[in-house]
Amino acid sequence: MFADLHTHTALCRHADGKPEEYFRTALARGLQYLGVSDHIPWPEGYDAECRMAPASFPEYRAVVNGLRREAEGSGVKILYGIELDWVPGRMDEVAREIENEKFDYRIGSVHYVGDFAFDNPAEIGQWEKIGVDNVWERYAELMCDFVQNFDFDIMGHADLPKKFGHRPSDPAKFLRKMREALELAGKRGIAIEINTCGLRKPVREMYPSLELLKTARESGMPLTFGSDAHSPSDVAADFASALELARAAGYRSALAFEQRKPVELPF
Repeated sequence: MFADLHTHTALCRHADGKPEEYFRTALARGLQYLGVSDHIPWPEGYDAECRMAPASFPEYRAVVNGLRREAEGSGVKILYGIELDWVPGRMDEVAREIENEKFDYRIGSVHYVGDFAFDNPAEIGQWEKIGVDNVWERYAELMCDFVQNFDFDIMGHADLPKKFGHRPSDPAKFLRKMREALELAGKRGIAIEINTCGLRKPVREMYPSLELLKTARESGMPLTFGSDAHSPSDVAADFASALELARAAGYRSALAFEQRKPVELPF
């Protein structure tokens, strides 16, 4: 029934485990789909310590193809995905590099506000300097720009700035701005992701919040599930809780993607 569409590989330099170990966990946990969606290496030099190098991309493609061969006949379908960021002024490079790549889906995420990697533990001291409300406001603006100006299939961890427990002083203001992004995403068929990784972070809460997820459903966005696995044991982690959150928000099905076409998975 379930699909985990957000998993990583050791090529990104901050994940561990072998690809076949991720697959074995997916098999043991009864997944129908396992999506591999490591961080894209473009634009070149961007966030280089936390993603694969461009020269490693053929190896990434080979990892996915190898898993597909291993998974034959198992009942688990391996999907070829990618997680890409909105990098203002440099998205032409990204589009050019992936133009002919036969992804099953693309996850669009925002990890940076300007030069500030707000989800990086090494930069947590910058929150006070930059200002919590400034980060949340700019995050919502960037997500609006991303949805409006680039082609992707899934909105990744849609309230990621809460990772370390930072909250906007006016949540309603953030929600109003994010509603713009969610409504446009709904019109474009972009799905919102329930990402269980937040339960393993200081915030101890899935992404997104129930309120934001309800707004996404009201805006017409379909749903996907992702563990954001950076180790084999993370695959499909806490999906029972994710299913509860999805139902509380009014969802009754989720999606997988094959060749960027949605596959509905009722629950």
